[in-house]
Amino acid sequence: MINLVVALPAEARPLIAHYRLSDKTTSGGFRIYRRADISLIISGPGKIAAAAATALLAASNTSGEQAAWLNIGIAGHATQATGHSLLAHRITDQATGKSWYPPQLLDLATATGSLVTVDVPENSYHQDVAYDMEASGYYAVAARFAPAELVQCFTVVSDNREHSASTVTAERCAQLVTGTLDENDPLLNELATQARDY
Repeated sequence: MINLVVALPAEARPLIAHYRLSDKTTSGGFRIYRRADISLIISGPGKIAAAAATALLAASNTSGEQAAWLNIGIAGHATQATGHSLLAHRITDQATGKSWYPPQLLDLATATGSLVTVDVPENSYHQDVAYDMEASGYYAVAARFAPAELVQCFTVVSDNREHSASTVTAERCAQLVTGTLDENDPLLNELATQARDY
C-alpha cells in the first residue's frame, strides 16, 4: 500500500487521474481517493492539517500490511528553476528548528535537497532550500507508522526569486505536478517494493 498526502486539490487532480483513483470518501473533513494499492488524501494547506490528514489515513489502514508514505506537492526555492523536482533528504520545521532526515535508499535519478516547512508563504527565500507548508507536519506523524526509509517527501519548484508565489495558479500547480508523473512512477514502485520487504 502507498499512502499519498497532498495539500491542494490542484496537486491531487493529476495524481487521481494518472493512478486511476476513485471511491472518493470524506472522513473528518478530508477527501480520500483509493484503488487497491494506493490511497490519496487531500489535507489542505499547513502542517497541522497535513499532520491530521496523515493520522487519519494511517488509522484507515486496516489491512495490517506495511504501508509506504509519500507527500507530493509544490514548493518555493531560492535558486532552482520552476519545474525542478527533488526528494527531501532533510526536512526542517522553521518554527521549532526540529529536523528529520529521510533516508535516501531508493535507486532513483531524482535529485535530493533540503526542505523547510514554514507557517506562512516564504517570499524572500533567504536560504538556498525548498520551502513548503506541510512536510514537517506530515513527516512527524507518518514516521510513527512506517520505517523512516518508507516515508518520503517529493516536491516540485513552483516559485523562486524570479517567479513570485503570487503567480502560481491552480492550473499552473496542476501542470507542475503533471510534469513530474514520469518521476513519480518509479518512486512509487521503489517504495512499494521496499514496503513488501517488511
